[in-house]
Amino acid sequence: MVQADPNISPLSASAAPQPHVRPANLRDLDRLTDVLTASFYDRDGWRLWVYPFIRLGIYEDLKQRLKAQSPRYACLAAVATPTAGSTATHGEAIAGTVEASLRQPWPWQGDRHVYISNLAVDQTFRRQGIAITLLRSCEQVAQRWGIRELQLHVMEDNLAARALYRKAGFSVVQTEDSPASWLGLQARRLMMHKTLQPPPHPTKP
Repeated sequence: MVQADPNISPLSASAAPQPHVRPANLRDLDRLTDVLTASFYDRDGWRLWVYPFIRLGIYEDLKQRLKAQSPRYACLAAVATPTAGSTATHGEAIAGTVEASLRQPWPWQGDRHVYISNLAVDQTFRRQGIAITLLRSCEQVAQRWGIRELQLHVMEDNLAARALYRKAGFSVVQTEDSPASWLGLQARRLMMHKTLQPPPHPTKP
């Protein structure tokens, strides 16, 4: 499954009002799928023929996660008033989306973290700071869960996404090779990490 939209820019070139972020639900499924599929896959040439199957796979995977309603999982949607060129059909446009899940590699390990994935922004709403807003919302989710460690993956050659994550306070902690990267067929994956500051203690009167 995709991890970070390669077209996301860390810059904000518009003063448009910021969409608000809310938990996604099954009514959003079609629009979320459209944003994710369009962000990570193009329809040029032969890809046009496989695009519907890719979209269906993303749709079914996301539907299962949303239906499970796990307390350790959150899918967030940035929603906005429809604008010219948007694909909104129900009074609001899905400007972007991201997923966060609570992970603990082994039961006896204490290094629980919130893993961020599938960050994507609709083309109509790019360069408005929405990606950063979604990342900040993931931090709020982590704080509600009592978790201070955040992790995500990004491809080494995805320079725009890497710049975005650095701007959001993430740093590279691990480089992951694969047979494809050894053969030069695919870039390496980078694991990035951020530790949230503990909430301030209330000041005594």
